[in-house]
Amino acid sequence: MPTSSPARPLVLAVALLGLAVAPVPAGGQDPPVPAPVPESAPPPEPPLAPAPQQRDPAIVEACEERYRCPDLTMRRPYNLRLIRTDGGRRLLASANAIVNVGDGPLELRGSRRTSRGPMDARQVLSPRGSRRPLVLESRGGRIVFFDTKRRGTYWKFEDAARFELWELDDQGHRTRLVRTSPKVYYCFRDLRRVRRLDLRRPYAGSPRKRVFPACSQRGPIREVTLGTSVGWADIYPWHYPQNYISVTGLRGCYAYTQIADPADRFREIREDNNSASVTVRLPWAGGGRRGCPAVRPGEPTRRVSDPAPKDAGEPALTHDEFE
Repeated sequence: MPTSSPARPLVLAVALLGLAVAPVPAGGQDPPVPAPVPESAPPPEPPLAPAPQQRDPAIVEACEERYRCPDLTMRRPYNLRLIRTDGGRRLLASANAIVNVGDGPLELRGSRRTSRGPMDARQVLSPRGSRRPLVLESRGGRIVFFDTKRRGTYWKFEDAARFELWELDDQGHRTRLVRTSPKVYYCFRDLRRVRRLDLRRPYAGSPRKRVFPACSQRGPIREVTLGTSVGWADIYPWHYPQNYISVTGLRGCYAYTQIADPADRFREIREDNNSASVTVRLPWAGGGRRGCPAVRPGEPTRRVSDPAPKDAGEPALTHDEFE
């Protein structure tokens, strides 16, 4: 189990307050007044803005001066494949990789008070110098003994990632979330050491050998450690269970988006580099944008009625349908 010091780690209970700040129009002008809605018309659907990425001052200072913090990024979706099921569904599968490009590992410690059920996950920050590790209070994260149905049962982190399919306008802006993937559980492990794209060499502080092994398959345990070291990636091939979004019946230009830590469970150096997207034209015919625009950067507007990842209603796929 990876630790930075045999000393007992400190526990920091951090109360994170989300502050909603009204946007200020450019030029200091008052925002336009919306036209009144007739009583007979249904009320407009309220947008659900992304959670404000307000950094807690104590964590910012800790990451800059006293501790080494992770920074998770998602590689652009790659190796896309269309799966046709016996039931007539069309599933667009994709390989995906969560990479830690920070200056410290993502380390998660799970423990539970009873012999059954999931574990509460707490993030551990590695110290700079001789300090002791810092254990943060859980932000609702859970480590679950997840049954993949086809490849065994593993202790995995819930809400580690999210796949989304967005409609695109002519300029490449994401306008409406239409589909999601059931995949939300990840082991977090050191699977492959990667290199910086700009320098073509390993990331500073990246260990040469794996620190965090494959996820445990031992069910009757009371604690577990997951993690991804600096300069290492947790990778899943396109044919791994749940690595797909249903595209049945869709036509046109869409953004296939993958997001690391969508529920903001972890403390990171940055919070604005967690997602990556590629443009896909549907029906899928093997790749290429085929006249569709590239996806514009920026966080799209979210709404209360947006679909959420779920397992219900998705029949299990056989091994042959993937391989």
